[in-house]
Amino acid sequence: MVQPQSKLKSSRNLFHLEEIGFCLFAVNHSSDKDIPACPSLELCPSDWLYFQKKCYYLSEREANWNSSQNFCSLRNASLLVIENLQELSFMVKITKQDPWIGLHKINEEFFWVNGSTLDNKLIEVKGSGNCAYLESKGVSASGCYLTRKWVCSLSTSLA
Repeated sequence: MVQPQSKLKSSRNLFHLEEIGFCLFAVNHSSDKDIPACPSLELCPSDWLYFQKKCYYLSEREANWNSSQNFCSLRNASLLVIENLQELSFMVKITKQDPWIGLHKINEEFFWVNGSTLDNKLIEVKGSGNCAYLESKGVSASGCYLTRKWVCSLSTSLA
């Protein structure tokens, strides 16, 4: 039987519900209990958001780029690595105040904190700095010593 997901534990799970839409429930007639066959809503740590198999943390305070990456690393995450246009669009919509992301320049070329090179077809970086941040019109770069809010990302085990 297909039923709409009816319980929302907190607003941070809203994006999770939008993505899965409906959950399938297997009915065990011998015990009359519905057994959910959909993923748990507790995929992300408290105060993190879920979208497309990733958890996101939006900081409230500001720090330089290195301190921001250290904060994320201590939580087994990294500064945001943008993998597709949907993720870029989602992050532009929900972030404010131009947060740091996990993109930085090494020898005049941009790399993500996971070691992958920047796909210039996906993102064009404006500005001449070495560390990237998200803004309403895309991605820009400035000095890594500046303080900004930041976004951490963490992949989930959801298949």
